[in-house]
Amino acid sequence: MIVPFFDLTRQYKSIHTEIDFAIRKTLQKGDFTLGNEVGVFEREFADYLGADFAVGVGSGTDALTMSMKALDLGAGDEVILPANAYPSAFGIAISGVKIRLVDCDENGLMDVNQLERVTTDNTAAIVPVHLYGLPADLLTMDRFIDSRKKKIYIVEDAAQAHGARIKDSRTQNSNRWLFAGTYGHIGVFSFYPTKNLGAYGDGGMLVTGDYKLDKKLRQLRQYGEKERYQSIRVSGVSRLDEIQAAILRVKLRHLDEWNRRREELYRYYTEKLEGIVDIKIINNSKFKISPFAKATEDKQNAKLKFKKQNYETKPCYHLFVIRTKKRDQLKEYLARRGIGTAIHYPVPVHLTAAFRYLGYKRGDFPIAERLSEEVLSLPLYPQLTDPEVSEVIKQIRKYYR
Repeated sequence: MIVPFFDLTRQYKSIHTEIDFAIRKTLQKGDFTLGNEVGVFEREFADYLGADFAVGVGSGTDALTMSMKALDLGAGDEVILPANAYPSAFGIAISGVKIRLVDCDENGLMDVNQLERVTTDNTAAIVPVHLYGLPADLLTMDRFIDSRKKKIYIVEDAAQAHGARIKDSRTQNSNRWLFAGTYGHIGVFSFYPTKNLGAYGDGGMLVTGDYKLDKKLRQLRQYGEKERYQSIRVSGVSRLDEIQAAILRVKLRHLDEWNRRREELYRYYTEKLEGIVDIKIINNSKFKISPFAKATEDKQNAKLKFKKQNYETKPCYHLFVIRTKKRDQLKEYLARRGIGTAIHYPVPVHLTAAFRYLGYKRGDFPIAERLSEEVLSLPLYPQLTDPEVSEVIKQIRKYYR
């Protein structure tokens, strides 16, 4: 049985009537940039997340670059990023800031307990990445920032986290759930076709609760214009187009249903693959207790003290990722049997030639390096059938027999 890693044609077939109508309607209007579809989608996406403002742009990478510029960050400002966040690093670096890397935990999420070690007087922002649809520990991060008594921005990279949530327990009686991307000063999303909410091309979005940031972001996406041909800052062009916005409006209506199917498949994979000695399943939803930083200033040694409290999340199951020391052999074995897999990601940021200038070396971020050698993503998308998932599981179990 052939099991593709991803098949967008299946998704299209399931909603083609809605998609075709939306595209045809947009074409007939003849308005293709920053028109009604983009404006309505921005409002609908903001409402879905419970955000105040949303700004559509050309890609998730552009969104990261623009987030730095909107916060007036540049040369001399340091931005902390997890060492395994390969795609994110490019959008941050293009803005001109200095990247400081921090290792990730065993699930691939930023290790917030190492922030103290890498934070300096020049630290201006932290970019947690909700990798694989698993929310990072924003609560610990927030408490850590409070302890620094210095303005440090949180820019959430939610490119893989459409619909993921985190329980907001910042106050004693708070039981509300916040969507990933709405906790920090700015949230960044990608609409790359294979995302939980994907366009039929590139696209991105920035969300914020700050009116001034919203205004600056709208200027940054088009020549820094305050009004047409009235540029007040130097900027390029990065716009979400009308056709992609129309497509995304259709898909947004299906997002919750698709995420529920992803969770169903995720749980089935987990149930059937647990117990295989060489396989570890990446999943933070089981670990309800994590170091929740309650920062108290120790005047003698200025060290942070941590108190464990509940940290609850609801992932959106973007990817099903396993870890195995036989990753490459298993990947090849599955490929020979028609099963598609992928690696997210095979090289950590500091070991790529492009980021050699950062000055890091092999061994500086051991967990990120180990993950790059062990992680393997299995097929996971709403249109994947039960027999196909069973085939993937059967072949993996057969390999380890």
